[in-house]
Amino acid sequence: MKIVNDSSKAINLMHEVSKWMKSAGLVDSEWWEPKNMNEKFMFKHAEPYEFFVAIVDGKTAASVILQDNERNQSWKFIDKNKPQKALYIHWLTVNREFAGKNMPKDLVEFTTKEALKKNLKLIRLDTDANQPKLMKIYNNLGFKLMGIEQEGNHKTAYFQKAIK
Repeated sequence: MKIVNDSSKAINLMHEVSKWMKSAGLVDSEWWEPKNMNEKFMFKHAEPYEFFVAIVDGKTAASVILQDNERNQSWKFIDKNKPQKALYIHWLTVNREFAGKNMPKDLVEFTTKEALKKNLKLIRLDTDANQPKLMKIYNNLGFKLMGIEQEGNHKTAYFQKAIK
């Protein structure tokens, strides 16, 4: 497996995963609507250099957006008036063909290395609080649930992990 910067492959996988999520009844947010998984929408929220993909046997196995700012999710609910420096994980997706093959673990390990390169000691992510399977994955990867916030008709779970 190798992890490379590739916004086109990342967005293509995000689109495929969002279609699967929609068909499974897992989409309740504009952030995961298949119609939004395109360059026009995604480049409003991330720079091309922030998209990464895991390539396994020539296939896009997983993707993620890594940002060193709160551009896509405010953590004020958790931090109050003391923002923390962190590397933020967004739109982590796994190709259905690679489900159950530790892709989130591999991406978190990559994220940890990227955070350390930037001298950041926290990794953060948010997810749908109504998805216990996702929340369990993040707990198992060493993330601590920091809180759950009601945002309109959507509940967001905030997770962070301290790194050394």
